[in-house]
Amino acid sequence: MVRGRAWTGFEAVALQEAMRRSVRDFAALLGLEATTVNNWRTGLSSVKLRSNTQTILDTALDLRTTPEDRARFEQIVSEGEAAWRKRHQPTRWSTHVSAAPMVGEILGTAHTESSAASEPSSSDQGITTELIAVLARVHKLSRSIDPGVIDQLQNCTYRTITEYETLSPTRLLPALTTQRAWLEALIDECGDLRQRRELFEIACQTSGLLGYIAVGCANFSLARSYCLESFQLGGYAQDSNLMAWARGMQSFCEYYAGHYDKAVHFAEDGITRAAGGPQSVRLAINGVARAKGKLGDSEGVHRAVDEAYEVLSGSVAPQGVPSSISLGSYSAAQVAGNAATAYLSLAAPDRVEQYAHLALPEMSDTNSPWGRSLVMIDMARAHVLTDDADLDAATDIMLDALEPSRGTLMLQVRRRGSEFVREATARWGDTSGLRTLRDMLKSVDTRDEQRG
Repeated sequence: MVRGRAWTGFEAVALQEAMRRSVRDFAALLGLEATTVNNWRTGLSSVKLRSNTQTILDTALDLRTTPEDRARFEQIVSEGEAAWRKRHQPTRWSTHVSAAPMVGEILGTAHTESSAASEPSSSDQGITTELIAVLARVHKLSRSIDPGVIDQLQNCTYRTITEYETLSPTRLLPALTTQRAWLEALIDECGDLRQRRELFEIACQTSGLLGYIAVGCANFSLARSYCLESFQLGGYAQDSNLMAWARGMQSFCEYYAGHYDKAVHFAEDGITRAAGGPQSVRLAINGVARAKGKLGDSEGVHRAVDEAYEVLSGSVAPQGVPSSISLGSYSAAQVAGNAATAYLSLAAPDRVEQYAHLALPEMSDTNSPWGRSLVMIDMARAHVLTDDADLDAATDIMLDALEPSRGTLMLQVRRRGSEFVREATARWGDTSGLRTLRDMLKSVDTRDEQRG
């Protein structure tokens, strides 16, 4: 038995697969969240585990595995991460039907001999319509999905969520739409209750992603439908964290639709469901604080910002800048960036500068290109509000924020950029620098219309 192993995410995943456990079952065995195991599967060797997690894995390997499990574990580790990734590349999935009772077994005729056929008794009337209906139900209840299908769907969906900041939403749309339709078919086919919950989880995340993309396309009716579906699916999965995550999506949708009261309502309901869990920070700062700012509720903004920092201080904050739609917690940089946005709505430029300077050092064009652009735009707009405003400095910040190398500008960036142009024009007039920014934003909108 191996003790004191320097566990990485890859070795933890190797143990999960060696024990032939689903993500949910393995997480339950370790006493961890399923999102933690999914994070290991996404980051593999780049994930360094905390000491208490290392101890948990040591114990699981020593006490909860069979000799066969340990042999499989050592084989997976020795083959290496590259081989694991190759095996787990998306493939052509197929449903797997578990061995169902044979009709003959239920009828009691599986052992009859053709040469010894006997006359049926008066109580044996052969196959009836009712009997066929019962057999069909038995067959349906015995059907399951190949675990490899569920694992790959979980991995791909979770990876999309964690890497969303650096992906192209429009390119994701066809695959996500196809996946959501297929998940519906898999749920209908599957009779295994545990697997149905896992499929509901994946469907919840898929619908949430589709809703988020619909907001980015300003298709708010479709976004509301997907986000509502995501919330309901989280309930079917019996996962309060997913339900809170979906509430965050609904709040985000209403914020950009301009319905700030509804945005607050969804976020506050999500906070209740999160119960201090990973989504609490995101819901407080991205949901409540920003919408309260738009409503001019300064006390509400102060309380929400303080609440977000309080929850963050009592938990293990993620390093760097995770995805803005992460299933885990927001980081300190994300809290600061959203606080800057909330205070911008209150026309408090000093607060905007304070929180923006806390957020930007952790944000780069690699880990959070959109997040960095949004914070920079907030800084530029804050310049417009100050008494000694400098148009050239504000314009330079905006040009950097709209740098084409970051890829297609998302709706949030375009909308806030347009707000800066309007506010700056109202103060300084239609200058050449502002016309350049207006043309940049217009060209992006034109390309989107041509693609759409």
